[in-house]
Parts: sequence; C-alpha cells; structure tokens
Amino acid sequence: MPSTTPNRLAMPRVIQVLRLFYAQRYSEKFHADENNELLHIIDGSMKLVLENGKEYSAAKQDTLFIPRGVRHKDIFDIKSGVEVFHLSFKWQDDRKFFSAAEPDCLHSLPSKEKSELLLLFDMMRLDMYNSPESLIIADARLAHLLALAWRNVFPDMKSAAACESDNYSRMVNFAHNYMIAHLSEHIDINSVASYLHTSRATLLRAFHQAGGMSFNSYLRSIRMQEAFYLLRERALNIAECAARCGYSDPAYFSRTFKNHFGFSPKKVN
Repeated sequence: MPSTTPNRLAMPRVIQVLRLFYAQRYSEKFHADENNELLHIIDGSMKLVLENGKEYSAAKQDTLFIPRGVRHKDIFDIKSGVEVFHLSFKWQDDRKFFSAAEPDCLHSLPSKEKSELLLLFDMMRLDMYNSPESLIIADARLAHLLALAWRNVFPDMKSAAACESDNYSRMVNFAHNYMIAHLSEHIDINSVASYLHTSRATLLRAFHQAGGMSFNSYLRSIRMQEAFYLLRERALNIAECAARCGYSDPAYFSRTFKNHFGFSPKKVN
C-alpha cells in the first residue's frame, strides 16, 4: 500500500445526482452500475451486500462507495424504507483507490474531517443540478470529498504524536455517534465521558486536539446541522424542530440558529 498520496488526483466527473427512496428491487437481485456510486444515507439504514459475501452496514449520515461493475444488493427494511443521496461518477483514479479502500472507508474519518464531509453533503443537497453545466459544481465538491477519502485510505507514515491524535479522533468519533443518537435529550460533557468510560479532562482534550473546537461548540454544530435538515427536508415547525434537537425553548433555539447560520430558521423554507 502506498504511504503517500500523488501530487495531483484526477478530477472526477459526476454523471448523475439523485435523492431517492430505494425501491424493493434493489434488495432482491444483485446488480451493478457502469459508473462508481456514492451513497449518503439521509434517513433510515441499510446493508450493502457484495456478491463475494462481504457486507457493510450504514445508518443515517453514513456514506458508502460502490466501485463500478461491482455486483451488489441494497438490503433495507421495506416498511420503514431508506432515503439516499446518490451520486454516480467517473474517476480516472478509481481503480487505485478501490484496490485499497473498502466501501465504508469514510466511516473511519477523523471527527473534524467527518464534520467537513457532512457540510459538503449539506451543500450538495442544496445545489441545483438542472443542467450539464451545473454539474461542474458537483464535480468540485466530489473532488474535495474524494481527497478526504484518499488521505484516509493512504495515510502518511505516522509519528507517536500522530498515533495519539488518532486515539483522540476515535474518541471524538464515538462521542459524535452518541450525540447523534441522543440529540433530543440533555447532553453534557459529563454524560458523554461517562458513556465512553473516560474522564472529563481527557474528553475535553480530545475535542481540543482532534475536533478543532470545544465540546459545546461541536455539540451545537451537530444540533444546527440536524435543525437545518429538519426544517428544510421534513418541514417541521420551529417548536418541533427545537424539541427534536434538544432545545426546550423555541425562542432560544431560533436565536442560536440565527447566530450559527446568519439567518432565521423561518427563512429556511
């Protein structure tokens, strides 16, 4: 496996951008696409099953790659369904990347880069892809995403300090997953530290070193990302959205939202 990345990665070319609810036929027979596929779970969960028997699970806000020509099934609960943001793309460097990368390679991104990844998907979902020319924007956003993935799959040789940073990144990643699962509840540094069986001081250090922001800022960012999604995609009213994101006071939620995004939650729709 190479230890360094090339000086330049080839620019990907997005073929199609879709937001869709998976149909039952995707889970019934093995199928393959002539292009590479990227699946970002908007809501629900699924299991990617390859014809060689390998399986990869994905839940909300997880992302999976499927290399071109790889036969697979998409297994999910038919009753609850799964909503997916789907890109198909061509890429000159795909064979080299997928020779080392697993479909769920983005699951192990450091927490700071995972937040960057989620922001990229937020922007892609807001973009309008109504002409071939508009896909140039999608190409640029996908190139950014693939650069993050490439760096994660082909890391440089790591020092002891980098290994410690990786440990902190894993800790923040576990904390991130806990926050997502308990977003409507009261969350503080002590409850998360207790869940992770670590000290408050260690967790604060992890967020400072790996997360690039304080614990409270990180939690607020996650809540605001979910709030934007609920307001725009689920059309919840402000009070409902506030409660789902852990805010008991809708007025305080609205002020926090405006401070974070620069506009009122009333203007999302």
